[in-house]
Amino acid sequence: MNARILRRSEEIARSAQQRRIREVAAYLGVVLGSASIEVEEARVLVRGRGIVKRWLIDPSLRFLSGGLK
Repeated sequence: MNARILRRSEEIARSAQQRRIREVAAYLGVVLGSASIEVEEARVLVRGRGIVKRWLIDPSLRFLSGGLK
C-alpha cells in the first residue's frame, strides 16, 4: 500500500515538473521569437543569435529560473 502511494506521488510530481518545463519553454518561445528552444528531460535549451544580450537586458529572463525552485 505504501509503495503504491509513493509510486503515485512520484508520478504526480514528475507530471507537474514536465508541465512546468513545457510552460517555461512556451513562454521563452513567445518572448524570444526567433530562438531555437529544445526540451531535454528536465532542461530547457535556448539557442540563437543575441540570446545573451537579450538575457542581460530583460529582467524577466534573468530571473526566470527563480520561479522554478
